[in-house]
Amino acid sequence: FSRVPPYNQHTIVKIPLICYSPRMKGLLIRKAFYDGWDSVLFLLLGNILLFVVAFGGFALAHLTAPTFGIFLTILAIAILLLGVVLLSVSDELARVSTFQPFSLKRFFLSMKKYLLLGPLYILIFIFFLVLFPLAVYWYFSLGGLLGTVLGLIMFWISLIFYLAFQWFLPVKSQLEGNFVKALKKCFIIFFDNPGFSLFMLLYSLVILVLSMIPFLLLPGISGILLAQNEAFRLLMRKYDWMEEHPELDFATARKNVPWDEVLSEEYDAVDSRSLKGLIFPWRD
Repeated sequence: FSRVPPYNQHTIVKIPLICYSPRMKGLLIRKAFYDGWDSVLFLLLGNILLFVVAFGGFALAHLTAPTFGIFLTILAIAILLLGVVLLSVSDELARVSTFQPFSLKRFFLSMKKYLLLGPLYILIFIFFLVLFPLAVYWYFSLGGLLGTVLGLIMFWISLIFYLAFQWFLPVKSQLEGNFVKALKKCFIIFFDNPGFSLFMLLYSLVILVLSMIPFLLLPGISGILLAQNEAFRLLMRKYDWMEEHPELDFATARKNVPWDEVLSEEYDAVDSRSLKGLIFPWRD
């Protein structure tokens, strides 16, 4: 966690909305695509497992609906297990983003590690996913100036939460720390990189929409987690560079990050690949 700068009031005031070049975003999209292609079997497995846990659990709960106690128990287990799987998939995809091959054995061992943290994550996510839209709707339904103002305030609070919380899984997968520290880092990352956070949210939504065509099998939720881990890993290179230049104050350093230099190795690795090489590797 030492690579991420401490949060302070001046950090928010001096944040530029757009501070990353289109070339960097292009690098992110290409690298996520290539790494996803190389690990397509794991992406597919992860999505199938998430599908089985979510829809299988809900279907089984529906069959036991007449017995409310059993229905509630099965539904709760499915929801809590979903958080465990999401964290475990994210851990493995974080390694994929560093050019490491995925390991099914390591993936299933990770599930044991997240038996407590996974349920906590998914409960918080679902709570705010449901609470914020209801709160926004309720305040706007009041009408008048007060209702509109409160509705707008709640809308912006909701948007900030979603933009920040999208970093939780990559933060937990790539940095050490407990749940509270990881959650705090999510908001620090957002306030220091609001434009890039907005780009990642929109990019994730595009992946989700495109995944509807093959029924969320590819790239699906696993593809989104891979993209988030790729983005967070590239973002951490910024803080590595800032640590290497302690002579610069934080405000100056963050505005003058030489992204082409910082990400030169990433560009070289991605530029060495081509679509032709993916389809016809023997011709490279």
